[in-house]
Amino acid sequence: MSDAPAKSSVSGQWKVLRTGGGGDGLEVPSLPLEARTAAGPIRLAVGPNDEARLLIPLAHGDHPQAIEPGPALRITTSTFTHKGRAARFLDLMCLSSELEGVFADLVDEMITRIESGSSISEAVSGTIDDFRALLVPASSREPDRNRIAGLVAELVVLNRLLDISNNAWRAWRGPAGDRHDFRIRDNSLEVKASLRAGASVVTINGLEQLEPPAGGALHLLHMTLEPVDGGLLSISALGARALAHADDPPGLRDMLAATGCNDIHDPGWNRYSFRQEAERLYSVSPNFPCIAPSRFEGGKAPVGIVDATYRIDLGFAAECALPPARLGELLKEFAS
Repeated sequence: MSDAPAKSSVSGQWKVLRTGGGGDGLEVPSLPLEARTAAGPIRLAVGPNDEARLLIPLAHGDHPQAIEPGPALRITTSTFTHKGRAARFLDLMCLSSELEGVFADLVDEMITRIESGSSISEAVSGTIDDFRALLVPASSREPDRNRIAGLVAELVVLNRLLDISNNAWRAWRGPAGDRHDFRIRDNSLEVKASLRAGASVVTINGLEQLEPPAGGALHLLHMTLEPVDGGLLSISALGARALAHADDPPGLRDMLAATGCNDIHDPGWNRYSFRQEAERLYSVSPNFPCIAPSRFEGGKAPVGIVDATYRIDLGFAAECALPPARLGELLKEFAS
């Protein structure tokens, strides 16, 4: 009988590793389990901050499919030295101590599936799909259709930027608290979505939203989206594409979470999908209809006016509309 720990005691083995126990020559603290792949024993390990961790050994030529895990679970491919030789692993790490019990159950289920003959990709992706609701913090409320459409429009722009450069997602500043959706240096872009063809009225959230950066320029992109069953534009599809192209998926995942979307596959965020009917770019110049501090005498809102949410009709901004080619030029500037 092997001395390796039984899979049912994974939580206890992580505790052993955290106190300095275990280890058999791998360069990170780990303990081998009885369960194996063709490349060797599956291992429990701990991360740099004592995170619960699972290392699934990969044979030469094994390339597991890309898996979108969610904000509480990190999945990478890692290479460590074991007794002088390089060993490659599918590396799963639980990033939330509160979810460690769920992660332990997830580990048990993955191991069961691998021992039953499932491939590593099938075992990992299938188990994560089954456990996804438990691995993702619940949203405070289900988003409405307008909120979903707004994020879809921003993700359309985000993916266009990532088509130019895989680090261009950093121009997406709205979720980080910037008053504009996208910003690079002193240039900003605000994205607005309407839900029916011909709609020209958009909501402006706050006095500062259409205030151009000091010494810079602000543009507004108005996108018309049509809700359709099975539409190609969904949070799941656009989010997965962006994460696959970004140079720092965890960083981008944090930005998505900041919008309230903790999981791009959350059914609540995917109740609606869309097709794009039209788009038009505007320069928020002095002739653009808006309420902003710079429009008031002295560059400040009247005393006692704290903030405002209002609606504008873009039909009155026709003279501020720009040719379609300008959008491509602008996106190249943001991707730089």
